[in-house]
Order: sequence, then structure tokens, then C-alpha cells
Amino acid sequence: MIKKISELVRESCGLVYMAEGKCSDISVSSVEYDSRSVTEGSLFVAVEGFESDGHTFIKAAVEKGCRAVLVSGGRVRDFMEIAGSGVALLVSNNTRKALSFLSASFYGNPSASLHITGVTGTNGKTSITYIIESIYSSLGIRCGVIGTVNYRWAGKVMPAPNTTPESKEIHELLRRMLDEGVTHVVMEVSSHALELNRADDIEFDTVVFTNLTGDHLDFHKNIESYFQAKRKIFALLSRSVKSARAAVINMDDDYIRRIYTEREIYPYEMITFGVDHDALLRADSSSIEDRITGVSYRALFRGRPLPVSLKLAGRFQVYNSMAALAAAVSAGITVEDALRGMSAIEGVPGRLQVADAGLGFYAVVDYAHTADALINLLQSVNGMPHNRVITVFGCGGDRDRSKRPVMGRVAVENSDIAIVTSDNPRTEDPDAIIKDVLAGMSGDKFIVEPDREKAIALAVGMAGDGDIIVLAGKGHEDYQIIGKTKRHFDDREMALKYMQERKR
Repeated sequence: MIKKISELVRESCGLVYMAEGKCSDISVSSVEYDSRSVTEGSLFVAVEGFESDGHTFIKAAVEKGCRAVLVSGGRVRDFMEIAGSGVALLVSNNTRKALSFLSASFYGNPSASLHITGVTGTNGKTSITYIIESIYSSLGIRCGVIGTVNYRWAGKVMPAPNTTPESKEIHELLRRMLDEGVTHVVMEVSSHALELNRADDIEFDTVVFTNLTGDHLDFHKNIESYFQAKRKIFALLSRSVKSARAAVINMDDDYIRRIYTEREIYPYEMITFGVDHDALLRADSSSIEDRITGVSYRALFRGRPLPVSLKLAGRFQVYNSMAALAAAVSAGITVEDALRGMSAIEGVPGRLQVADAGLGFYAVVDYAHTADALINLLQSVNGMPHNRVITVFGCGGDRDRSKRPVMGRVAVENSDIAIVTSDNPRTEDPDAIIKDVLAGMSGDKFIVEPDREKAIALAVGMAGDGDIIVLAGKGHEDYQIIGKTKRHFDDREMALKYMQERKR
């Protein structure tokens, strides 16, 4: 695609402006924020990151042939010489917001021509996107998904470096999806994406807020700031150009109920769901049956009784399925079709995924990496027929330290045996991470084994008839990051490996 600088500046309504009134007729062939991706004719946006500053790579971008550079307003004097070199110098007081706008504009605002559902919240995002995808697919609706596991559409699958990619990649993906016949997109929207303006120029039709519990506090500093980042998605929905908009919210969450009390300020319908509080879609808690083969329950939706059954285990899937059902209905799908599509889903990668070698016990692999997700997981497992629950878990390095002792307490209180090990230690000392976890643990029901493979082997070796091994934290991930090295590591593969060895 090709766009003129003058056109981009005009459409930005003051977000982007020329440092000098020259070169406005220059055409650009791509928008880039990584100098390594710059080619002849690119517009390079200098974004200040956490580990590096894009302004330091401007010279490299110019040498690679970029035709225009966008800099922060406070840095413009450092780069005025560019304006006289045939390279357009653009300025913005918020280069992250500018990157989002420029990306959307460059790719022709594809989200305006797609039905977009954005799912945010601490837990449940991935399961909800998979369930909605199943509903759409069962009806022959061509759906694209952007999320934690991967980015996929029309038979194509791309690895997902981030739950929500940078704005440039978002609009590039949406453009490709639209051009290849996709009509509906479901995407996970992380708090980082909302705080860092990645989702600013997405024209949402529906947003879903699942729940809010402590996570990413290394980035957001406190739970209130985390909440304020998450709630930005409602402002994005408010300014969307779409006519039939809706928000789907969990009334059992204290923070989300705050948004509901302010519903009069939002120009769209709020579809509520819950178990313990009044809601338009409410599950009967006494009817919930949770087995390893799946969960079923009865619900009322706007006074209409509904039987819900799906092949996803875990009581938390009651909430996820209600959110998906409400989102599908907001997209114009009938309740009957939504229920039929939900029942077709066979599983979600790394979400209560079973590893069973016929030894009389089995393992479940789950992505639970927050205290709330871990307690929900372990409560679900404890509600299933079992002898003992053996939990293998760790906490990620270079991430929120405050949740580590809480996760330790949750694990030891809800397991017969807890094995504390490494997750993705990254550049932190694994022993130091484990020490943080142990601060929340007491008693004699836990073991420390820093090597994750040895910890899984230990759990398999001690398991007996009727036991359930819970491998928590990594879920769908097929790697482990130690230092700055990513190596192949898959919890389910590892569990099956040692189960097969026991069979010999």
C-alpha cells in the first residue's frame, strides 16, 4: 500500500504534524517502529520503549531508505537536520498514539469493515475467544482470532509473540484477514495493549470484561491502576464508529460492578452475566456439574431457561461460556445457534488439558499463572473424583513479584502435595523466585525442585491410583525461557514422557 505524508497528517487531526512545511507530497510504502524492518520508502516512528528508545535508531532507519521519520515533540530539535535532507520530519506529542493512528490509516482502517469483539480481563480471555470462534465456525462465519496462543484465520496460523501485538501488526493482520474473506474477528486485549495505545484505533463492536485480579503489578504498580488500564476498553467502544455496540460484563467481579454503576455514561447496551449476582444471563450455581470431560449447568437469559453443556472442564468455564454466549448474541447470533456452536468445541490448548497414559492417574496442564487462576483451577480439580492432588507450579521471572507468595499459599492450601519449581525464570535467579514463593507456604506438604523437568518426573513417580497431577503456569507454551534463551519445553509432552517410562 502507498500513502502520501500529507494525507496521513491531514487525517490525524493534529496528532501528527510536520516539523517543516516541506516534503508533504512524499509517499510512504510502510509504517515501521523497528528500524530492522525499515525498507526503501518506509515511515519510521520513533517509540520510546522499556528497553530501548526508537530515537536512537533514526540514523539507521534513514540509512536504510526511510522517506519519513516521526519523533517525539520534546526531541524534534535533535533531528531538524533531517528536514533538509529529503526525508520528511514529522512530530507528535505521543508517538505511541501516533503509531496506532498511522497504522490504522495506512492499512485503510480495516476494523471498520470487520465485526470486532475485544476480550479483556485477568483470566479467561483465551478460552472465551476459542468458544466464540467455535460458535462462528459452526455457522460458517469466517473468523479470525488474535490472542495468546496464536493469530489464526482462513487456515493460516502465526505464532503470537504477544497476547495483543503492537498496533502496526494489529492493523496489518486485520487488513490481511479482511482481504482474505474474514468477516468477524475475536481478539484478546491485554492491559499492556490498552495502556500503551495499541488498541486505540480499533473500531470495536463488542467488548468483554471477564474479571480483575492481581497481575502485572510490576507494570501497573497497583490494582487500581491495573483496573484503570483495563477499563479503557469501554472508552474505545464508546468512540467506535459501529452502530450496534455492546459490552459484556461479569457482575460477580467487584471492580467490574463499578463500571456497571456508571452505565448511564456509556452509549451502548451492557449485557451482564454472573452466578452470585443478578444478571441478564445467570447460571444456577446448584446446577453446575464439573467433570474432567466437561462442565454443564442451567442458566436464565433474560428470563429464558437454558441448558448449557460443553466439553471444557473447570467451573471457571461456566463464566467463560456465559461471556462467549452473550458476546455471540450481541453479534446477532441466536441463542440456539450459540449453544450449538459452544457444544462443538473440543478443547482449548493448555486449559485443563489432559495427559493420560492409562496408569490409573492423569495430569492436567493449565495456563493458570495468577493466584486467582490457580485457586479456580485447584478448586475445580478438587471438585472432581480423585485420591490426591499433586500440584507442580512456579512463577515467572522478571514479572510481578507480589503474586508469588500468594500463589504459594494457594497451592499448598489446595493440594495434597505441592512441588515448587521454575516457570520461565528469564533473567532472575530461579532460587530467588522460589524463595519469594515459599514466603507464602507453611507446613510439610510441599517439595522444592527448581528443575521443571525433574519436578514433573517427581510428580509422575509419586502418583498413584486416582491421583490428579496439576501442571500449572505454562499451559499451551512449548518453551521455557532461562536467561535470555528460549528452549523447547512442553508440560504435556514431559508428563507423557515420564508416564510412558513408568509403563515399561
